[in-house]
Amino acid sequence: MIKRSYLLWVTALLIITLTSCIPQEAYERGTPIARVNEHILYLEEITESFGEDEWKAMSREEQREVITQWVNMTALYDIAQSDQVIKADKALKFRAVNAEKKIYNNAKIAKNLDTLTFSEEELYDYYRLHQANFIEQVREFQVQRIYFRTEDEMRRVKRMLDTREIGFTPAATQHSQEPIGRNGGYMNYRVTKAGADSLLWKELNKVDIFFEVTLPYSGGWIIARYYGSQQATSSKSFYDVIDLIEERLKEERKTDVFDALIKEARAAANIIIEY
Repeated sequence: MIKRSYLLWVTALLIITLTSCIPQEAYERGTPIARVNEHILYLEEITESFGEDEWKAMSREEQREVITQWVNMTALYDIAQSDQVIKADKALKFRAVNAEKKIYNNAKIAKNLDTLTFSEEELYDYYRLHQANFIEQVREFQVQRIYFRTEDEMRRVKRMLDTREIGFTPAATQHSQEPIGRNGGYMNYRVTKAGADSLLWKELNKVDIFFEVTLPYSGGWIIARYYGSQQATSSKSFYDVIDLIEERLKEERKTDVFDALIKEARAAANIIIEY
Protein backbone atom coordinates (compact mmCIF):
# COMPACT_ATOMS: atom_id res chain seq x y z
CA MET A 1 0.00 0.00 0.00
CA ILE A 2 2.87 2.36 0.88
CA LYS A 3 4.63 1.51 -2.37
CA ARG A 4 1.46 2.14 -4.37
CA SER A 5 0.91 5.52 -2.69
CA TYR A 6 4.51 6.48 -3.36
CA LEU A 7 4.15 5.65 -7.07
CA LEU A 8 0.98 7.69 -7.30
CA TRP A 9 2.71 10.63 -5.57
CA VAL A 10 5.68 10.47 -7.98
CA THR A 11 3.34 10.28 -10.96
CA ALA A 12 1.37 13.26 -9.73
CA LEU A 13 4.64 15.16 -9.25
CA LEU A 14 5.65 14.38 -12.84
CA ILE A 15 2.28 15.53 -14.18
CA ILE A 16 2.37 18.81 -12.28
CA THR A 17 5.99 19.37 -13.34
CA LEU A 18 5.11 18.91 -16.99
CA THR A 19 1.86 20.84 -16.91
CA SER A 20 3.48 23.67 -14.97
CA CYS A 21 6.38 24.07 -17.37
CA ILE A 22 4.29 24.18 -20.57
CA PRO A 23 1.85 27.02 -21.27
CA GLN A 24 -1.72 25.77 -21.08
CA GLU A 25 -2.48 27.00 -24.59
CA ALA A 26 0.09 24.52 -25.93
CA TYR A 27 -2.31 21.67 -25.12
CA GLU A 28 -5.19 20.55 -27.29
CA ARG A 29 -8.40 20.95 -25.32
CA GLY A 30 -9.72 17.73 -23.85
CA THR A 31 -12.05 16.65 -21.05
CA PRO A 32 -11.43 18.68 -17.85
CA ILE A 33 -11.50 16.51 -14.71
CA ALA A 34 -9.94 18.85 -12.13
CA ARG A 35 -9.11 22.53 -11.74
CA VAL A 36 -6.85 24.41 -9.32
CA ASN A 37 -6.84 28.17 -9.89
CA GLU A 38 -5.81 28.58 -13.53
CA HIS A 39 -4.47 25.02 -13.83
CA ILE A 40 -6.72 22.45 -15.52
CA LEU A 41 -6.15 18.70 -15.56
CA TYR A 42 -7.54 16.97 -18.63
CA LEU A 43 -8.50 13.30 -18.79
CA GLU A 44 -6.50 12.87 -21.98
CA GLU A 45 -3.31 14.10 -20.26
CA ILE A 46 -3.53 11.78 -17.32
CA THR A 47 -4.57 8.79 -19.45
CA GLU A 48 -1.60 9.28 -21.75
CA SER A 49 0.72 9.77 -18.77
CA PHE A 50 -0.18 6.38 -17.29
CA GLY A 51 -0.94 4.60 -20.54
CA GLU A 52 -4.54 3.92 -21.53
CA ASP A 53 -4.54 0.25 -20.52
CA GLU A 54 -3.08 0.91 -17.07
CA TRP A 55 -5.44 3.82 -16.41
CA LYS A 56 -8.50 1.78 -17.38
CA ALA A 57 -7.30 -1.12 -15.22
CA MET A 58 -7.37 1.12 -12.12
CA SER A 59 -10.41 1.17 -9.89
CA ARG A 60 -12.40 4.40 -9.65
CA GLU A 61 -10.95 4.94 -6.17
CA GLU A 62 -7.38 4.60 -7.45
CA GLN A 63 -8.06 7.05 -10.26
CA ARG A 64 -9.53 9.55 -7.80
CA GLU A 65 -6.45 9.13 -5.61
CA VAL A 66 -4.22 10.09 -8.55
CA ILE A 67 -6.39 13.12 -9.29
CA THR A 68 -6.32 14.12 -5.62
CA GLN A 69 -2.52 13.91 -5.65
CA TRP A 70 -2.46 16.21 -8.69
CA VAL A 71 -4.79 18.69 -6.93
CA ASN A 72 -2.65 18.66 -3.77
CA MET A 73 0.58 19.08 -5.69
CA THR A 74 -0.84 21.86 -7.86
CA ALA A 75 -2.25 23.79 -4.91
CA LEU A 76 1.07 23.46 -3.07
CA TYR A 77 2.92 24.52 -6.24
CA ASP A 78 0.91 27.73 -6.43
CA ILE A 79 1.65 28.52 -2.78
CA ALA A 80 5.35 27.90 -3.38
CA GLN A 81 5.27 30.14 -6.46
CA SER A 82 3.74 32.98 -4.44
CA ASP A 83 6.39 32.74 -1.71
CA GLN A 84 8.77 35.68 -2.31
CA VAL A 85 11.70 34.02 -0.55
CA ILE A 86 11.38 30.94 -2.76
CA LYS A 87 10.93 33.05 -5.90
CA ALA A 88 14.13 34.93 -5.08
CA ASP A 89 16.14 31.71 -4.61
CA LYS A 90 18.37 31.62 -7.69
CA ALA A 91 19.75 28.15 -6.91
CA LEU A 92 16.23 26.73 -6.69
CA LYS A 93 15.24 28.36 -9.97
CA PHE A 94 18.38 26.97 -11.62
CA ARG A 95 17.56 23.44 -10.40
CA ALA A 96 13.94 23.75 -11.52
CA VAL A 97 14.95 24.82 -15.03
CA ASN A 98 17.48 21.99 -15.21
CA ALA A 99 14.85 19.50 -14.04
CA GLU A 100 12.58 20.58 -16.91
CA LYS A 101 15.46 20.23 -19.38
CA LYS A 102 16.26 16.77 -18.04
CA ILE A 103 12.67 15.58 -18.57
CA TYR A 104 12.73 16.67 -22.20
CA ASN A 105 16.28 15.44 -22.81
CA ASN A 106 15.39 11.99 -21.50
CA ALA A 107 12.27 11.96 -23.66
CA LYS A 108 14.35 12.76 -26.76
CA ILE A 109 16.93 10.08 -25.92
CA ALA A 110 14.16 7.52 -25.33
CA LYS A 111 12.50 8.44 -28.65
CA ASN A 112 15.75 8.00 -30.57
CA LEU A 113 16.45 4.70 -28.81
CA ASP A 114 13.00 3.46 -29.80
CA THR A 115 13.84 4.07 -33.46
CA LEU A 116 16.87 1.78 -33.30
CA THR A 117 16.35 -1.51 -35.13
CA PHE A 118 18.50 -4.62 -35.14
CA SER A 119 18.64 -7.44 -37.63
CA GLU A 120 17.92 -10.97 -36.43
CA GLU A 121 21.56 -11.77 -37.15
CA GLU A 122 22.72 -8.99 -34.78
CA LEU A 123 20.32 -10.19 -32.09
CA TYR A 124 21.43 -13.80 -32.47
CA ASP A 125 25.11 -12.85 -32.35
CA TYR A 126 24.44 -11.16 -28.99
CA TYR A 127 22.55 -14.24 -27.79
CA ARG A 128 25.39 -16.53 -28.81
CA LEU A 129 28.05 -14.40 -27.12
CA HIS A 130 26.04 -13.98 -23.90
CA GLN A 131 24.26 -17.33 -23.76
CA ALA A 132 25.56 -17.96 -20.25
CA ASN A 133 23.42 -15.03 -19.09
CA PHE A 134 20.22 -16.67 -20.34
CA ILE A 135 20.11 -19.68 -18.03
CA GLU A 136 17.01 -20.75 -16.12
CA GLN A 137 16.05 -23.43 -13.62
CA VAL A 138 13.58 -25.87 -15.17
CA ARG A 139 12.10 -29.24 -14.36
CA GLU A 140 12.84 -32.40 -16.30
CA PHE A 141 10.13 -35.04 -16.21
CA GLN A 142 10.09 -38.83 -15.94
CA VAL A 143 7.08 -39.77 -18.02
CA GLN A 144 4.64 -42.57 -18.76
CA ARG A 145 2.62 -42.37 -21.94
CA ILE A 146 -0.03 -44.37 -23.77
CA TYR A 147 0.08 -44.04 -27.55
CA PHE A 148 -2.90 -44.31 -29.93
CA ARG A 149 -3.20 -44.05 -33.68
CA THR A 150 -6.53 -42.22 -33.54
CA GLU A 151 -8.13 -39.62 -31.30
CA ASP A 152 -11.24 -41.79 -30.84
CA GLU A 153 -9.19 -44.61 -29.35
CA MET A 154 -7.42 -42.16 -27.05
CA ARG A 155 -10.73 -40.66 -25.87
CA ARG A 156 -12.17 -44.11 -25.13
CA VAL A 157 -9.27 -45.09 -22.88
CA LYS A 158 -9.20 -41.63 -21.27
CA ARG A 159 -12.82 -42.13 -20.20
CA MET A 160 -11.83 -45.45 -18.66
CA LEU A 161 -9.05 -43.73 -16.72
CA ASP A 162 -11.36 -40.92 -15.59
CA THR A 163 -13.93 -43.38 -14.22
CA ARG A 164 -11.16 -45.44 -12.59
CA GLU A 165 -12.22 -48.44 -14.64
CA ILE A 166 -8.53 -49.08 -15.23
CA GLY A 167 -5.22 -47.82 -13.84
CA PHE A 168 -2.65 -45.97 -15.93
CA THR A 169 0.00 -48.69 -16.06
CA PRO A 170 -2.46 -51.50 -16.97
CA ALA A 171 -4.01 -49.18 -19.57
CA ALA A 172 -0.59 -48.65 -21.14
CA THR A 173 0.13 -52.37 -21.11
CA GLN A 174 -3.22 -53.29 -22.67
CA HIS A 175 -4.02 -50.42 -25.01
CA SER A 176 -0.84 -48.56 -26.01
CA GLN A 177 -0.06 -49.03 -29.69
CA GLU A 178 3.71 -48.71 -29.44
CA PRO A 179 6.38 -51.12 -28.11
CA ILE A 180 7.08 -49.34 -24.79
CA GLY A 181 3.45 -49.90 -23.86
CA ARG A 182 4.27 -53.49 -22.98
CA ASN A 183 6.47 -52.19 -20.15
CA GLY A 184 3.86 -49.76 -18.80
CA GLY A 185 4.59 -46.89 -21.22
CA TYR A 186 7.68 -45.68 -19.34
CA MET A 187 9.77 -43.42 -21.55
CA ASN A 188 13.48 -44.22 -21.36
CA TYR A 189 14.58 -40.58 -21.26
CA ARG A 190 13.54 -37.45 -19.41
CA VAL A 191 11.28 -34.96 -21.13
CA THR A 192 13.01 -31.55 -21.19
CA LYS A 193 12.03 -28.05 -22.22
CA ALA A 194 14.57 -27.85 -25.03
CA GLY A 195 14.33 -31.49 -26.14
CA ALA A 196 12.46 -33.16 -28.96
CA ASP A 197 9.35 -33.49 -26.77
CA SER A 198 9.19 -29.80 -25.85
CA LEU A 199 5.44 -29.61 -26.59
CA LEU A 200 4.81 -32.49 -24.18
CA TRP A 201 7.06 -30.76 -21.61
CA LYS A 202 5.00 -27.59 -21.95
CA GLU A 203 1.77 -29.45 -21.13
CA LEU A 204 3.28 -31.42 -18.25
CA ASN A 205 4.79 -28.28 -16.74
CA LYS A 206 1.26 -26.92 -16.25
CA VAL A 207 0.04 -29.81 -14.09
CA ASP A 208 0.88 -31.71 -10.90
CA ILE A 209 2.51 -35.10 -10.61
CA PHE A 210 0.37 -38.02 -11.91
CA PHE A 211 -2.07 -35.61 -13.59
CA GLU A 212 -2.87 -36.81 -17.13
CA VAL A 213 -2.53 -34.69 -20.25
CA THR A 214 -3.59 -35.52 -23.81
CA LEU A 215 -2.12 -34.17 -27.04
CA PRO A 216 -1.32 -35.05 -30.66
CA TYR A 217 1.96 -36.93 -30.87
CA SER A 218 3.98 -38.48 -33.69
CA GLY A 219 1.10 -38.89 -36.11
CA GLY A 220 -1.28 -40.09 -33.39
CA TRP A 221 -2.34 -39.18 -29.85
CA ILE A 222 -1.02 -39.80 -26.36
CA ILE A 223 -2.19 -39.77 -22.78
CA ALA A 224 0.80 -38.87 -20.61
CA ARG A 225 1.69 -38.15 -17.01
CA TYR A 226 4.89 -37.63 -15.08
CA TYR A 227 5.75 -39.69 -12.02
CA GLY A 228 8.94 -37.85 -11.05
CA SER A 229 10.88 -34.68 -11.84
CA GLN A 230 14.29 -33.15 -11.27
CA GLN A 231 15.54 -29.57 -11.33
CA ALA A 232 18.05 -28.76 -14.03
CA THR A 233 19.56 -25.74 -15.72
CA SER A 234 18.65 -24.93 -19.28
CA SER A 235 19.45 -22.19 -21.77
CA LYS A 236 16.46 -20.08 -22.65
CA SER A 237 15.72 -20.24 -26.35
CA PHE A 238 16.71 -17.33 -28.56
CA TYR A 239 13.08 -16.50 -29.34
CA ASP A 240 12.17 -16.52 -25.64
CA VAL A 241 14.66 -13.72 -24.95
CA ILE A 242 14.72 -11.82 -28.24
CA ASP A 243 12.82 -8.84 -26.78
CA LEU A 244 15.15 -8.74 -23.77
CA ILE A 245 18.20 -8.82 -26.07
CA GLU A 246 16.81 -5.90 -28.07
CA GLU A 247 16.32 -3.89 -24.87
CA ARG A 248 19.85 -4.69 -23.71
CA LEU A 249 21.32 -3.64 -27.06
CA LYS A 250 19.41 -0.37 -26.88
CA GLU A 251 20.69 0.19 -23.35
CA GLU A 252 24.25 -0.41 -24.56
CA ARG A 253 23.73 2.10 -27.37
CA LYS A 254 22.34 4.77 -25.04
CA THR A 255 25.70 6.51 -24.67
CA ASP A 256 26.20 6.53 -28.45
CA VAL A 257 22.71 7.98 -28.97
CA PHE A 258 23.35 10.61 -26.30
CA ASP A 259 26.72 11.60 -27.82
CA ALA A 260 25.17 11.83 -31.31
CA LEU A 261 22.33 14.01 -30.00
CA ILE A 262 24.76 16.32 -28.16
CA LYS A 263 26.80 16.68 -31.35
CA GLU A 264 23.66 17.43 -33.38
CA ALA A 265 22.31 19.89 -30.80
CA ARG A 266 25.58 21.80 -30.46
CA ALA A 267 25.92 22.04 -34.26
CA ALA A 268 22.42 23.52 -34.52
CA ALA A 269 22.80 25.95 -31.59
CA ASN A 270 24.40 29.36 -31.33
CA ILE A 271 26.73 28.75 -28.39
CA ILE A 272 28.80 31.40 -26.59
CA ILE A 273 30.81 30.54 -23.47
CA GLU A 274 32.27 33.57 -21.68
CA TYR A 275 33.83 31.93 -18.63
